[in-house]
Amino acid sequence: MAGKITDIYVNITTTHPVAAIGLGVPGIFVAGDALNDQHYTSLEALTADYDNGTDVYKAAKAYFDQPNAGKSIEVITYTASKTDDTTKVTTGGISEAATAYYWGAWHFAVLATYNAADALELSNYIETQNEKFFVIQQAKLEDLSQFAKNTRTITFYHLAADERLDMAVLGRVGNADVGSVTWKSKGDLVGITDDKLTYLQYSAAETAHAITYIVKGSKAVTSNGWTASGAWIDQLHGIDWVKENIELQLQDLLNQEDKVAFDDTGFAQLEQVVEQVLSNAYAQGIVAYDATSKGGAYTVTFDKLADVPAEDIANREYNGIHWSYTPSDAVHGMTVYGTINYAA
Repeated sequence: MAGKITDIYVNITTTHPVAAIGLGVPGIFVAGDALNDQHYTSLEALTADYDNGTDVYKAAKAYFDQPNAGKSIEVITYTASKTDDTTKVTTGGISEAATAYYWGAWHFAVLATYNAADALELSNYIETQNEKFFVIQQAKLEDLSQFAKNTRTITFYHLAADERLDMAVLGRVGNADVGSVTWKSKGDLVGITDDKLTYLQYSAAETAHAITYIVKGSKAVTSNGWTASGAWIDQLHGIDWVKENIELQLQDLLNQEDKVAFDDTGFAQLEQVVEQVLSNAYAQGIVAYDATSKGGAYTVTFDKLADVPAEDIANREYNGIHWSYTPSDAVHGMTVYGTINYAA
């Protein structure tokens, strides 16, 4: 995991075989001469550094054009990788920039200009972090095959190479409250034309877990809401929200309290913070409903002082909070059964 200045570390183990805060900000990665991280709150502000002929501008415009877009984007400049002939040490590269600015506001990484090697490097880097997303769009389905196993990469198959479907979808749904939306069947994308795919093309895209923009019924919508490996975007986004909010709220507690006692009373304070985050996650639609408890399908427990190892006590480090939850699901399709009753 990229280095972070914090006292709180949330370790998540998922029992799914695959495998904050806003969490909707796109980070546009662009090649340049020096590492840099810039934040922009409007398209007008962006034009001071990137005019309307640049790929950065075109990507940002597709995002800001959407009515539901967030209020900011991040532009991250990365340098070409170089290997010293003497030391054999490699510096630069897109993953170096991603590491340097990993804890910025961005949650969805995109490329300003497609480069196959850079795309795979960034996709694989984010996969190792098991947090955030890499989003890529291509006009040829075969160009997306290299990402097939990556759970944290979202692939878009769009025939109009001059349109940024990836950024438009991020503007349409990425900034919505996490847990309140699924990424499938999202339409009304400003500046994006639907793809006239044959059934064979559509079927191939579905098999590849790529997302297209096609007419279903009477409206153009996103064809699905999954990542390249077939995992659901909204559930992964929910995991990120829970993790980051637990980290934030626990850190705030330590910062604000004069003292959190290293005893069962102090541990209960910490447990209550985690319970409140999961309660909020349930209210937001991240956590599933539990018919037995008539509430959120989550649990939180904490170890008592008597069970804490002596070494942890000496180091003032408490590792005894344990939590779990069942992710909420969404209807993505259905089969309706009917019966025709002929008169006798």
